[in-house]
This record gives sequence, structure tokens and C-alpha cells, in this order.
Amino acid sequence: MAVITISRECGVESEKVASLLAEKLGWEYIGKKLVARIAEELHISESEVEAFRQDSQSRLLRFVDRYTCSLVQKVVDRERGCLDDNAYFDTTKRLVEDIYESEDAIILGWAGQCILRGKPDALHVRLIKDEEGKIDTIMKRFKIGQKAAKDYINREEKDSKSLIKHYFNVDWNDVHLYDLIIDMGKTSIEEAADKIINNLKTKSS
Repeated sequence: MAVITISRECGVESEKVASLLAEKLGWEYIGKKLVARIAEELHISESEVEAFRQDSQSRLLRFVDRYTCSLVQKVVDRERGCLDDNAYFDTTKRLVEDIYESEDAIILGWAGQCILRGKPDALHVRLIKDEEGKIDTIMKRFKIGQKAAKDYINREEKDSKSLIKHYFNVDWNDVHLYDLIIDMGKTSIEEAADKIINNLKTKSS
């Protein structure tokens, strides 16, 4: 079994890269799919987990791919279960490790580069882009102005760094966390997917 983890800066078309990789390799693409598995593990509904992920006040409930820095503790009810930051983190970690042990997969977000750090057959990829390119992407995606886009990016990336530092005591930007770093401002989605596949073949040989 092998796993590719993808960590990314804000506004780098990471979902498209992950989807194309999954198509080319015939692997599972683990993104929002993991939400359902976490819901099952914690005995709450998938819609509740998804709602928590989108809550602007959550930390670990948007841990997957958005990364924020405020704590959440949400009680659902005694019979169905309780979702808090520790339970969510522990479950996320265990499920990511389970994916690594059981199937070939691309994991987008979920701090996979930290949870699976040092694991054999795990390729850790980082997608980056220059500030101007990220701002342009976010402006188009959300139909907002330049300042709002820049503020959004700064907030998201600051939160990402804070979260990774808090739970793993590492720097989000530390190049040693990654096997491959791709500048998406200079690389097409197709080229990025091919680079990742070639790097995987080299690492596996």
C-alpha cells in the first residue's frame, strides 16, 4: 500500500490536482469522504460533522483542509455522542493511519504530512504559489476584491501554521516535512500530477 499526502497553501487548485492524481493512478481520493467515516466513529450525523467543519469558530472541525485556530467543543447529545476537539483529533489521526495501512490513497489535507511523517511508502507533497497568484485565484473563486482576498489568505495560512505548530510542534513551511514541493504558479495541474507520479515511482524503486 502507498499514500500520497497533499498539503497546500491557500488558492493553489489542490482539489483538481488530487482528483487528477486519483484518476491517473486509480487510487482513492480522500477528502470530504473522511467526514462520513469520522461521523460514524463518533456516532453523530455526517451533516453535523460537515456543519462543524464550516463553523467559523471551529479549530479541528475544519482541520481537514481549511485550518482555523479557535477551539471547538460541541456536545450533540448523550445518546448519540459528543464531538469535541480531542475526540475529533484522535479520530482523525486514527483514520488517516488506518487509510495508510489499508489502501492506496491520495489524502488532501488532514495534516497527513504530520500524521504519517516518517512512514515508508508515504509521499508528502506541498503545493505553493506566489502571493499575487493566490490572490488572483481567491478573488475569482469568491468574487471578492483584492484586499478581501489577501486578508482571507493571510487568515487561512496563519491558522494553518498555528494548528500544525500546536498539535505537532513543527513549522508548516518546514521543507523537511515534504518529499516534493511544486510551485503551482509555474506548473499546470496536469504537469503537477505527472511530477508527483514520477516522484512516487522514484521513491518506490
